[in-house]
Amino acid sequence: MENLKHPYPKQLFVFGQDTSLGEEVAQKLEIIPAKFHIKKFSNGEKIPHQEETVRGRDVYIIFTSLNFENINSYFSNYLSFVRSIKNGQPHRITVIMPKLIWQRQDVENRELREPKLSDFYPELLQTAGMDTMVVLKLHNPASCSTTPPMENFDTTKLIIDHIFSSFTDLSHLAIGAADMGGSKYSRKIAEALQVPLIIVDKDRDIKTGKTRAINVYTEGEIDEKIDTILFVDDLINTFGSISDAGDALFKKHPHIKNYHALATHADFGPETLEKITKSRFQKIWLTNTVPISKEFQNEIEKAGKEIEIISTAVLIAQVIDNLHNGHSVSALWTKKDK
Repeated sequence: MENLKHPYPKQLFVFGQDTSLGEEVAQKLEIIPAKFHIKKFSNGEKIPHQEETVRGRDVYIIFTSLNFENINSYFSNYLSFVRSIKNGQPHRITVIMPKLIWQRQDVENRELREPKLSDFYPELLQTAGMDTMVVLKLHNPASCSTTPPMENFDTTKLIIDHIFSSFTDLSHLAIGAADMGGSKYSRKIAEALQVPLIIVDKDRDIKTGKTRAINVYTEGEIDEKIDTILFVDDLINTFGSISDAGDALFKKHPHIKNYHALATHADFGPETLEKITKSRFQKIWLTNTVPISKEFQNEIEKAGKEIEIISTAVLIAQVIDNLHNGHSVSALWTKKDK
């Protein structure tokens, strides 16, 4: 809800090829997204331009990107849009990027002298005029920067609440981690649910990168009544690790028949669809930080699988309200009161 007595009125822009998440956030805030248009030139250049005044406003911009989208070129639109808003002399600009782009580079295959883009691009946004950045569930918490200020919004409580509401009997459930690197996050969820944890870890040859052995570790009793496994991670890319983990688990615990996976970010690659459809997993839970196309969902359903979307709109709306009114943001995922 808008605070009419606030000295700097709230204003929301929704920017991206799929605006469904931003529009849902606007509904929760009970405001109408501000209008803008894209000016196109004959040489292919594009300039975003707002159609409403932003002077003295507390401006929030939601940037979403689709899978397979050319992020490198689309990001120039982000920069020019922030600059356009800045030229209108707002009170503050907050960029909300539900999935921080290029963050996987922080921990995977980064070579000597290769730029760390998850730091570089927030700095570019700050140069363009951004004051604060909000992201959801960083793949690597070390990516959370202080310059520019960044709020890393933890989605764990959202995930736990959704699991609680989806299973009537948790005594049949175990939480899974597809590798040792994701075990810390999976353990946190397993402890909150008070269910066993299963970790599937691959032993790889350092020189070839090929898997030499797959080890299955358990924390808690895995008896015959445990018939459902839910592998949890912060993002799903190819689905290869989760699929392999499911196969390894089935060999050791064949009484587990129901295989599910859950992740915050649908960071899909071109091979993800085939990996999911050929896996033993029946249901995939994902939040809407990255929009999933109807075509992708239809192909999953044709294969007899199910995708369920967990909306982050309420949480993002709460973050905007708390930032706007000067309240704690971390209180939204802790037990503390606002």
